[in-house]
Order: sequence, then structure tokens, then C-alpha cells
Amino acid sequence: MDKISTITAVSGWALPQQWFAQEVATAFPGSHIEVIYPETPERAEEAEILLRRYPADLYIGYSLGSLWLLKYKDLLPSSSIKALLAPILSFLDKDEMGGTTSETQLKYLTRILRQNSDTCASLKNFFSYSDLPFPEKMIEDVPGREILLRGVEFLKTYRAKGEDAKIFLSIVGENDIFINEGLLRRHIPGLDVVQGVGHAPGNLLKRLAGQLNWKNHNL
Repeated sequence: MDKISTITAVSGWALPQQWFAQEVATAFPGSHIEVIYPETPERAEEAEILLRRYPADLYIGYSLGSLWLLKYKDLLPSSSIKALLAPILSFLDKDEMGGTTSETQLKYLTRILRQNSDTCASLKNFFSYSDLPFPEKMIEDVPGREILLRGVEFLKTYRAKGEDAKIFLSIVGENDIFINEGLLRRHIPGLDVVQGVGHAPGNLLKRLAGQLNWKNHNL
């Protein structure tokens, strides 16, 4: 595609919106970028408002954002390009849909968030474990605790189907700690696996830009 003027990118769990927007802008310089962070992912009314507010040539869902876009895929314009990065059909390993996280791990995360009044401190281990390389000072910009807890509940309870991903380009890192790419490929046969890459969005966004043969005519 020669030019993508507008991009709406749906963020992963707990990410600072400014940092994620910068990651998208690095891969797609010159495009107008809006970042959505779903505060109540289960709420269809919120999705309708946000997707109506930010129409785009390209919709990107990253991690939790991919599951959210799958849930609300029918709200996306048929003419738009749609992409899932680090795609999640089910976050939990027990569903055998590519997720590698146990219910025990999610319960532990929920308990830590509820018990610790310092949300930022609670998240530092998570970000280190996830290999998400944003500046530590940006941890102050993560969403509030109740929003984070609703996100965890969404990851725990919502399941998508592989067939839901047919209208999306799907890209995952070979070393993503949250996704078993071999298992996920059974449900998304066209899954593009980026070798030597983990969960962080930067290299996945670069692969997407390459797939779209993106060029910035403003340069």
C-alpha cells in the first residue's frame, strides 16, 4: 500500500499510551495515529464510541488490543486494513488456543494489584518479565488500578475463534512468552512468525509495515 494516512492502534494491557503511539509512529512515520486503551473491554458501547471517534485506514490490535478488536471486528469498516500483533484468541493455557498463562498466574496478578496501593511498583516485575522496553519514567502514565483489573478480567474470560481472525493480518514473535505460536497457528493458519522476536511491539510493527510495503509520501 502506498500510503496509510490514519491509523487507530489498540494498546496492550497496562501500556502507557504515549509510548505505544511512539512505537507505531516509528514504523509508520507521517501517519496520523490515534491510540485506544479500552477502559472497560467488555462494554460494547465503549467500543462503538471509540471506533466511531477514530476511523482509520489501518486498525492495529496489539496483545490485549488484538483480543478487543476480534471481539468488535464487526464495527470495523470493511474497506480498512486490519492487523493483529501478538494476537490473542484466549490468554489462558487451559483453552489450548495459543495462550501460555495459567489461571493461577492471573489470580496472583489480580491479588497483587488489589493489595498494593502502589500500582507502578506492582507492574515493574510484569514489564521486566514481558520485555517491554519503555522508559521507566513512563510507568507513571499507565492506566489506573481499576482499569487494569478490568483488563485482567477480560483476558481471563473472553475467547475469540480462529475464524474471527480471517479478516486480519496476524503477526507474532517467535519468542513471545505469552503465546505458543505453534498452537496458535492451528487456529490462525496464515499467522506470520517473526524469528528471534518476543512480545514487544516494535519489531512486529516493522514487519507489518513491510508487509504493507508502506511508503511515506511526505518525506
